[in-house]
Amino acid sequence: MRTRLAIYYSKNSCEIREISLKNKPSEFIALSPKATVPVLQIGNELVIEESMEIIKWFLSKNDPFQLMLPYEKENVDEVISLIDKEFKYHLDRYKYSTRYDPSKKYEHRLEAIKKLEYIENKISNTGYIFGNQISIYEVCILPFIRQFRIADIKWFDEEFQCVKLKKILYDFIESQAFKVTMKKYNEWDSKKDNVQYFPTI
Repeated sequence: MRTRLAIYYSKNSCEIREISLKNKPSEFIALSPKATVPVLQIGNELVIEESMEIIKWFLSKNDPFQLMLPYEKENVDEVISLIDKEFKYHLDRYKYSTRYDPSKKYEHRLEAIKKLEYIENKISNTGYIFGNQISIYEVCILPFIRQFRIADIKWFDEEFQCVKLKKILYDFIESQAFKVTMKKYNEWDSKKDNVQYFPTI
């Protein structure tokens, strides 16, 4: 989702091949043996397999909204890594507790909250994590916060105490960027001529 957001905000477009992770095409595995999404193929040679690297590649080509501005002032990767690794570890065990240890579901929620409180404290009076506009932080972090909300929407909306973080998430969910990013695409089939583009053109 966040790689699509980066493409949207960079005002670029690319061919998109929607696949089922339960039935990965052989072409996909040949392109990227680790077989996890997203994967970006550029021309016939360059393949980028990490979402953050794909995001940086697109925004290095065009960044009309100056999403990368925080990199001039802060250690952005360190903050995003906190969400990618430590927060997501607890998010998975909270949201999918039946796959792990159901008895520790709320223990993991509490630990996840501690990571989100750090982000809450970074949000300024302007309502953004950096400066007075959306940045790389929102693009990379909000999709994970959305997953945290989905785990228990009623609790999140009524009891979760990070008020500023909730507001930027709600604003994000109502944004055109979110609506475009969430568009559903037909599953790619190499045997069919079903070329699709993101954003749709």
